Amino acid sequence: MNLTILPLRAIVSGSLILLLVIVIESFFLQYRLNFIPKVSVQYATVMNLISTCIGWISFFYVVSIVPNMWEKQVVAYILFGNIDTIYPIFIFVIFIGFLISLIVKLVGFNLCENLWNEKPKKSGNMINLSRALGELRTPKFLVITLAHTCSHLAIVFILFLQRFELR
Repeated sequence: MNLTILPLRAIVSGSLILLLVIVIESFFLQYRLNFIPKVSVQYATVMNLISTCIGWISFFYVVSIVPNMWEKQVVAYILFGNIDTIYPIFIFVIFIGFLISLIVKLVGFNLCENLWNEKPKKSGNMINLSRALGELRTPKFLVITLAHTCSHLAIVFILFLQRFELR
């Protein structure tokens, strides 16, 4: 791996997309869950930073196990915006990533609630996946799902604009 190549385009666009996602999701948290603006931005920031960190760790793991031909194409797309062929497996992996990041955001939301709420919980301050998944039919989950979906639609829109602008 050549460490002299610094993908500034990927770093800047990823940072700007992350800021946009935080704004979109904090908007939904503020107006649908009646959070004050500061709290909604804090929740959205924590959820998205956790999700982004887990996403990059997963990306580097997946890239290390895929065949060499796919590895070059995935890295070229993620870091430099170049793509030749879209394989159906890429679409499947993106969909799985969408679902996993939604679960991570739900767990992150529960983490924020446990850390920042003054109310003592009967189950203690522990975060567990079963509790997070047990809340799948609550309004909070529906708001987080709607915010996550809208933010991903904004990401797809921005990536399409970038793709057509680069050509």
